[in-house]
Amino acid sequence: MKTVFMLILAFALFDATALEIQVSRMKKVAGYSDRYDLRTSLDEKVVLDCQSFIQGLIFGTLGESAIMLEEWQCDELTQEMKKSLNQFKRHCLEVDRERAVLDSQHSCP
Repeated sequence: MKTVFMLILAFALFDATALEIQVSRMKKVAGYSDRYDLRTSLDEKVVLDCQSFIQGLIFGTLGESAIMLEEWQCDELTQEMKKSLNQFKRHCLEVDRERAVLDSQHSCP
């Protein structure tokens, strides 16, 4: 019984570290074909960069932290985000910045 309780508690704590970021706009950065400034629910600058050597979500004006993505993940995120925004919906990103992982992405309800 203690093991079951500890597993439930561990999963609850694991999920508690996820941060939901709502994207309301993506604007192509001048001079790049696949780099976007994102307007999000965060106070800091967020960039989706699918063109540079390090691809993924970059946080902060100087790139203080990043969530690296595979090329196909970056392309998929770009397409899904465009689809949501074209339907006048926000796009939600569930990220774990401590582990530097994109847990999920979808149109916000």
